[in-house]
Amino acid sequence: MHHFTVYYFSRKHIHPLWACILLILLLACPAGTAEPAYIKSKVAPPSEHELKAIYLYNFLKFVQWPQNACTVHDDPSHRIAVIGDSQFNQVLKDLQQKLNQKGHELQIIFHGPYRKDMDLSCCCLLFITATEQDNLPSILAQIAGQPVLTVADTDAFMDRGVMITLVSRNNKIRWAINRKPVAESGLKLNVKLLDIAVKVIDK
Repeated sequence: MHHFTVYYFSRKHIHPLWACILLILLLACPAGTAEPAYIKSKVAPPSEHELKAIYLYNFLKFVQWPQNACTVHDDPSHRIAVIGDSQFNQVLKDLQQKLNQKGHELQIIFHGPYRKDMDLSCCCLLFITATEQDNLPSILAQIAGQPVLTVADTDAFMDRGVMITLVSRNNKIRWAINRKPVAESGLKLNVKLLDIAVKVIDK
């Protein structure tokens, strides 16, 4: 496995725009390269939810889907679906609006609480909120083997079949990866996502 320098970005010091840029640099720069220079900003620091929203959007850029899998009804734009209720939802709506205003297509579907009649396969990335802990087995069973990247931000989901779990460590946002469901779905993660993950499991 390649060795990469691990950069820790505190949400107290990063504006959302720079968080987006720094995530790309973090994934693109191997060990030995210079760290991005610290850039002072007078803009209010982003919240934890704002940083997580930016991470979700950028994960789409570092995952390879099977050919034509990440399209819905001939629409090639990226789609994120959210299942469950969370204050995170409004942050995602704000990010969607800002990106679309700048010409970056991003569609987000908010399903609300889980129901058995939901079609959860019509997305590229499915974010599962903490409110769906009891429904998690049913949700994952419904999309098992399908090319849908599952993401959560609850530590308890980490070893229960969710592919990527956003975690907070000492006021910093990182991620853990479960390789088994990724392989079963036909998705391929950029190796740098694995190298920089705080934890990689196979369950």
